[in-house]
Amino acid sequence: MSRAKKPIIIAAIIVGVILLALIITPFFINADQFRPQIEATLSQELGRNVQLGHISVSLFSGSLSADQISIADDPAYSSQPFLTAKSFSVGIDLMPLIFSRDLRVHSLDFNSPQVQLLRTAAGQWNFASLGAPVPAPHAEHENQSSAVLLPVGFSVTLNSMQANATSAALNSFSVDKMKISDGTIVIGRAGQPTASAYQNVNLSAQNISATRPFPFQFDAKTPGGGRIDLAGTLGPVGNNDGSHLPFEGRLKTQSIPAPDIENLLAVLGYSLPAGSTLKGGAIQTDLVLHGPLEQFIAEGPVKLSNVTLAGFSLASKLSGALGQAGSQPGNDTLITVAQGALRYSPEGIRADNLNVEIASIGSVTGSGTVSPQNALDFRLVAKLAGSSPVAKLTQISFFNKGGGIPFRVEGSASNPKVTADIPGLSNTPLNQLKMQNKGQLGSALGGLLKKKSPQ
Repeated sequence: MSRAKKPIIIAAIIVGVILLALIITPFFINADQFRPQIEATLSQELGRNVQLGHISVSLFSGSLSADQISIADDPAYSSQPFLTAKSFSVGIDLMPLIFSRDLRVHSLDFNSPQVQLLRTAAGQWNFASLGAPVPAPHAEHENQSSAVLLPVGFSVTLNSMQANATSAALNSFSVDKMKISDGTIVIGRAGQPTASAYQNVNLSAQNISATRPFPFQFDAKTPGGGRIDLAGTLGPVGNNDGSHLPFEGRLKTQSIPAPDIENLLAVLGYSLPAGSTLKGGAIQTDLVLHGPLEQFIAEGPVKLSNVTLAGFSLASKLSGALGQAGSQPGNDTLITVAQGALRYSPEGIRADNLNVEIASIGSVTGSGTVSPQNALDFRLVAKLAGSSPVAKLTQISFFNKGGGIPFRVEGSASNPKVTADIPGLSNTPLNQLKMQNKGQLGSALGGLLKKKSPQ
């Protein structure tokens, strides 16, 4: 036999041995026997009880999979699971498994998971305690916090990184890629039965690390059929509190129905005027987000189109502030279009450069804030349209110095107070001003009020 052919024959023998190992090894590895130890280790790492279904190994695809997974919620928030999934797959490196029996994880894949995100009135989320260390139930398990107990000669590493029982929770965790497909995220308030479900959730993250940030992509369908796209970076994950996880990203939304925003505001602790609700229309945003998650900030342009605040009439409130209570019919506020720069932070919500078109009023411009306690502080100017008595006030130079009637919205979000922001007018309705003023202002006010007196 020539020397030239020997390397080819040796290579063929090696390939044949590898193929034979791939064929026969699954018959000698009963992965399900490792389930109790894997459940115990995951429970210890996550600080939550973890349950897995039947575990199998597929050496052809290089994966270890469970036909279901359930991760318990923090009992302070809910007795329902934090996460459930139809299946859970772990990508593995084949050669270390076959020749040295090292199980090296390089990917995680959740199929059709459902995640429950709950927030307390104090602003704390249920994911914050994920990864917090918990004491082992028995002394013989003290060294299981970061290593799976397997038969002699069979060890587990995470992405070529040997897990160390002395390392802090999650500090030794690393995985090349994580993927969530066709999931559902339920968002609500802890202790309250109502919640909103976001469908068709897809999430992918690469190079998840305890020591450096890693990229991720997220998209989902809102309860009302809108679309959310989010991309950015997370991490590193080297801490024991998910709420401190660093975060940077950009959020784009398309055709989000107003009720979806109302539900989200309720989860974040913000309310609408008592007895009112948002209906119809669509909302679009392009926000820059940065964290950590427990104190994240979102800022950027927001646009509303044909949104109705049913059960609250800004026109009536404004008329009342000008001494014309009851002169504006209707109980709703139809916002035909509204644009502005929004900033959400732990300090509250701020809206700048507002430019709003409201049916039965005209245009409203200005800015303002909503505190975390729902206190309102808005300075606005209304340039009224139409031929109503209040609209005609904008034709009088006394009121039209700033291009319209300035007014304030104060009080609380559930009980807003609208007052005229004109010196000498805030505490004096128009039916008194007409008796106190002469000339253009007095005669104009008198004429207007004769045309339509307060009811």
